[in-house]
Amino acid sequence: MKKLSYFIVGLLIVSSFAIIGINVGAGEETEGISVSFSNIVVKDSSAEDYIEIEYGGAQGCLYKANTPILPMYTEKFTFPFGTEINSIDCTIGNINTMAVTKKVVPAPIPVFPSIEDSNEVEYIMESSIYNSNELYPNAWFDYFTGGGLDENGNHVTFLTVRAFPVRYSPGLDNLEYIDSIDLTVNYVIPESDPFPSMSTYDLVIITPNKFSSDLQKLVNHKNEMGVNTMLKTLDDIYSEYTGFDKPEQIKYFIKDALETYDMKYVLLVGGMKSLIFGNARDNENEGTIDWHLPVRYTNNRETGSTYDPGFISDLYYADIYDSEGNFSSWDSNGDGIYAKWSSTPGGKDVIDFYPDVAVNRLACRNNFEVKIMVNKIINYETGAYGSDWLDKIILIGGDSFDDAGTNYVEGEVVSEKIMDEYMTEYTPVKLYASYKTSNPNYVPTTKAIKREINKGAGHLFFDGHANPTSWITHYPGEFDGWIPNGGIKIYDFPGMLNFKKLPICAVEGCHNSQFNVTLLASMRDKHNEEHMWTHGSPAPECWSWHMARKIGGGSIATQGNTGLGYGAVGEHGDLDGDGITEPDCTEALGGYYFLMFYESIDEGYDILGDIWAMTETKYCDTFPGMDYQADAKTLEQQAMLGDPSLKIGGYPSGSGFKAEISEAAAGVLGAPGEEVIFEAITSNGQAPFTYAWDFDDDGIYDDATGQVASWTWNLPGVNWVSLKVTDNNGEVDIFDTIVGLEFGATKPQKPSGETKIKEGVTYSYTTSVNSQSGYWNNIYYKFSWGDGTETEWLTTPTASHSWNQKGHYAIKVKALLTHENSKDEDDYEDFKETDWSDPLSISLPRSRQYNRPLLQLFENFFAKFPNAFPLLQYLLGL
Repeated sequence: MKKLSYFIVGLLIVSSFAIIGINVGAGEETEGISVSFSNIVVKDSSAEDYIEIEYGGAQGCLYKANTPILPMYTEKFTFPFGTEINSIDCTIGNINTMAVTKKVVPAPIPVFPSIEDSNEVEYIMESSIYNSNELYPNAWFDYFTGGGLDENGNHVTFLTVRAFPVRYSPGLDNLEYIDSIDLTVNYVIPESDPFPSMSTYDLVIITPNKFSSDLQKLVNHKNEMGVNTMLKTLDDIYSEYTGFDKPEQIKYFIKDALETYDMKYVLLVGGMKSLIFGNARDNENEGTIDWHLPVRYTNNRETGSTYDPGFISDLYYADIYDSEGNFSSWDSNGDGIYAKWSSTPGGKDVIDFYPDVAVNRLACRNNFEVKIMVNKIINYETGAYGSDWLDKIILIGGDSFDDAGTNYVEGEVVSEKIMDEYMTEYTPVKLYASYKTSNPNYVPTTKAIKREINKGAGHLFFDGHANPTSWITHYPGEFDGWIPNGGIKIYDFPGMLNFKKLPICAVEGCHNSQFNVTLLASMRDKHNEEHMWTHGSPAPECWSWHMARKIGGGSIATQGNTGLGYGAVGEHGDLDGDGITEPDCTEALGGYYFLMFYESIDEGYDILGDIWAMTETKYCDTFPGMDYQADAKTLEQQAMLGDPSLKIGGYPSGSGFKAEISEAAAGVLGAPGEEVIFEAITSNGQAPFTYAWDFDDDGIYDDATGQVASWTWNLPGVNWVSLKVTDNNGEVDIFDTIVGLEFGATKPQKPSGETKIKEGVTYSYTTSVNSQSGYWNNIYYKFSWGDGTETEWLTTPTASHSWNQKGHYAIKVKALLTHENSKDEDDYEDFKETDWSDPLSISLPRSRQYNRPLLQLFENFFAKFPNAFPLLQYLLGL
């Protein structure tokens, strides 16, 4: 029997389970359950040369890589917060035996939806189990406990009991199975809990001091919306709380705030300090020195050659208590290594996993990104309500894995289940790889993705392969390559102009939300030695955060993996125990996690943090994190980059007078020194209207008048713009937005150099690019030689190359430009990747050919008659 910390929601009673008895009173109490099983079935597996077991009454499956997949029944209970589970007594029915002629199928190794690893399915039998005569699992049941939030947001204790009615001896090729099991839970309810009877605050914002003033506008807005909000600076936290390190100090503050204010949501504001440079982590446990707001790294490392040495987990800040109300440190053995999972003795920290508060993050690198997100959140919550685009969902997927034998198109299978079961009231737009022939305009090409996002949608889901800069997928069965011109990269995001029509984005793929990347670290990490996972591609910010903080469009929030995601493949029974056998990609690991995300939306949760917390909880209900490393990682690495208190779809605004700046709710892009033009629009007011503008952010509307106005800013950065409109009845409305001012980047000049070249000779070519009078203070160049090869990113505008085959070649170059100032972190950091230059055409002509037999004849002749050559010269007059 194992006692592990775990969080479960709800009491589920089905026909095969019945209450044995409940004794209510002082001291220890009991609760019992009983279940019967019948009709065991042994059948051939879809995986060749294996068998699978089904047993009536045990709908779920014990599913862990390399171990036998066996029937399982799960029951979940809810108790008052802090309840102590003293013991569970077990009585089993008749034990039967059965010989088998094949091995029970092992669960396949989870596959990674990364761009670098397009995995095939592997079935490996764990030798310590399959070479043993011992029964697996080693007991008829186990259980897990945890503390967290129930479906109503109350703090509770959860108990999950799992019964294993079939146990397997691989060495003896024998099954033992029982026809019934009775379990009695013995527990003690605490006299009280630590939480106040009345909640003082709903939302706590944690931020460094430097972001405080820009966040005050958000604090004011939240309070106006009825979300009681307080702001706490890191300086105050560090001076008031102690801990092993700064992440633990922050966590102790959150614990104290829960027990003082009983808030529902925590918003962490701050990512790394720079887009360009910085160390992602200080040590194995944390990133603090080069971070505005620290991150906790896990030490949950996979075995094998593809692994994360550790990954960011903001769940750490949300998992405050264990099942008995104790502080959940994530360092249960006190060795100073957090969230450890290894095969060494004492190598696994006991973690609770269940959110006690909804914690999300805005991974802002500077004040400019803070302004962008504050603006997007306010205008979304005040302006989105009732919009027709909110009722649309965009589903994007393809064939993720080579699952020979079942051949599911996994990304589309998951997307279809989302649509058919949970988002039925939404209008779907499907960009599927399987439409390659039937509807080629709706396959996941970059062009199609941007086209549909620009039309607007309330929700956006990607299911495929990824890294911190990109998302992409395969055509069905075509695993040797990616969809041509497919997927979407961060450098495609400027083309996303969906303005105020901002979706909630969820993405299944590896490292989309790895928000510790910087441009220089990613460029130098060609061989992934630093685990940037970009293999030399420049990544100033990760895909998910870039999507959320984009000016003029993108998303309002993005959820995805901070590390290598996991996918399940094939079909091996009812893994999630819901009574329906479906493809494994929907019943375990990443696919199941995102289905629970949309199930939470379908159940009516409309606050972003509630959806995140319930998704974590639902996953824990089915797959206890402490039982299987892949489940632990799936729970730990899901980061929601957005406001946890966000009202999805916005708040009703009433029918009163409204003013707005056209196409500006998500911000406007401009250039320093160039005029930016704004147009005011109104609704529900009485004409004529009076318009007043504040462009210099002094709070006085004296910078311009009229429905159309303009302003010029001379420096790059992000600035507030405010419009004040008064109608003829004296009604007044104010609308704010931001203007992001960025220098453009023209493509480099056509390379110059020799155009008629010789075989094997090295030639140099050079280019130049407009540095905007030195604004772009670092420029990197990449040359493409027209023969399928390219240079690395170079710090000089000159590169050399040689060609060995005749033909015509087109040399082109692009530039990566950065503006950085290491002495002033408040300086506006910027980057641009240009288009390719116009090509320089060169040619390598065919070498002059000689008549080799005739030449050989002359060579042999003059070798035999050396004096003949002078005579020949005389006769020919040479």
